[in-house]
Amino acid sequence: MPTCLVLGAGGYIGVHLTAALTSAGHRVRALGRSLDPGPDTIRADVLDEVALRAALRDVDVVYHLIHSMTGADFAATDAEIAHAVVTAAAQAGVRQLVYLGGPRPADGPVSAHLASRAQVGDIFLAAPTPALVLQASMIIGAGSASFELLARAARGGPVLPNPSYMSNRSRPIAIRDVLHYLVEAAEQDPVNKLADIGGPDTVTYLDLVQRCARIAGLPKRLAVPVSLPPAVVAAVTPEPLVRSLVESLRHDLVPTEVLPPPPGGATSVDRALRDALGIPIPQGPPIDSPDLLRDRKTTRVRASRHKLWQVITDLGGSNGWHTVPGAWSLRGVLDHLVGGVGLHRGRPTTLTPGDTVDSWSVVERSDSTTELLLRTDMRLPGRAWLSLRATDSDKPGESGLEQTTWFEPYGFAGKLYWYAQKPAHDVVFGFMGSGIARTAESSDG
Repeated sequence: MPTCLVLGAGGYIGVHLTAALTSAGHRVRALGRSLDPGPDTIRADVLDEVALRAALRDVDVVYHLIHSMTGADFAATDAEIAHAVVTAAAQAGVRQLVYLGGPRPADGPVSAHLASRAQVGDIFLAAPTPALVLQASMIIGAGSASFELLARAARGGPVLPNPSYMSNRSRPIAIRDVLHYLVEAAEQDPVNKLADIGGPDTVTYLDLVQRCARIAGLPKRLAVPVSLPPAVVAAVTPEPLVRSLVESLRHDLVPTEVLPPPPGGATSVDRALRDALGIPIPQGPPIDSPDLLRDRKTTRVRASRHKLWQVITDLGGSNGWHTVPGAWSLRGVLDHLVGGVGLHRGRPTTLTPGDTVDSWSVVERSDSTTELLLRTDMRLPGRAWLSLRATDSDKPGESGLEQTTWFEPYGFAGKLYWYAQKPAHDVVFGFMGSGIARTAESSDG
């Protein structure tokens, strides 16, 4: 196993990377100004030439995670540090440098924050030691500055200022996926290349704030258009790091090509937000509960099971729910009035456990049994789940749709709610079954 040195190990990424490398079986040495000294921990400034040489002794892979972003000329400081690291690494015989930087926007003048990261990346790529320069936009993880800024905006109140730059797009990536790429770099042959990393979802900054509020169980924020350039917001922001992040919002930060996803697939934005907020994936219905109420409907579908499954997994967002027009919108308005999530609309490209689709959360998705299990997040006197399952048919070219709803009532009020709304429930879900079947049949033709 290679010996790894993490520069900037006291920072957000550094702390997590040190733990991930250790867990993967690598020997890890850490250097940072805020670290407690220890056998493999060096408390020093990276510009301390003696300390840097000592830290690099017998090291195979160096991770550079230093971004000063403070002071009048932080870009010059970052460049000086990068030159010192590449020189010392070459002298020490390091086989691989790894730098985690930011994206390189092509839309106009680049913010000082992103320009500095690009400059450092170029210094590493021109070094005598092979360098892997990874570029990520927003990293979603509890404790990261960009996520805390996002969470602050999502929790800021019912009204959300919506300047024009909030329509710019990003491709956020979960901290767990970032760590995958960083750890993988220690286990592969040396390379000298620039590579983008990103999650599976491309979203606007406004969408990202709304999805954060949605995962947190907050009502949809009212976006109010305002004329507020990022430079103005940054000028009145006291924290230097937050100022730099705000200035970068004026760019579209969407890479055209990213590295292949980690095994098992990239982490969705919703799942990344859920992990960062400490909100677990919802559980399925308590099948053994004596109070659990259930209703099942079956629909014959003149389309293949595969086509039916495609329609099921495409439900929600702009695709709708194939039921009574306006039914879910009206229910969403009523839920919003009592402080619920009902007016939130949207879904990721591919549904996975932990994702949200309109007012539902994905509990399970099984492509082998073609079953999707959802839990509603609207405010009810109980908990409710919906299962949609595509089944085989005895007749060639046909399939069956099974819709099962479960409701766990909270006392007498919950039972009263279940029976009072059942006639409307039967109509809405009956139309849904027929609508899903028609959509599958039309796409199968």
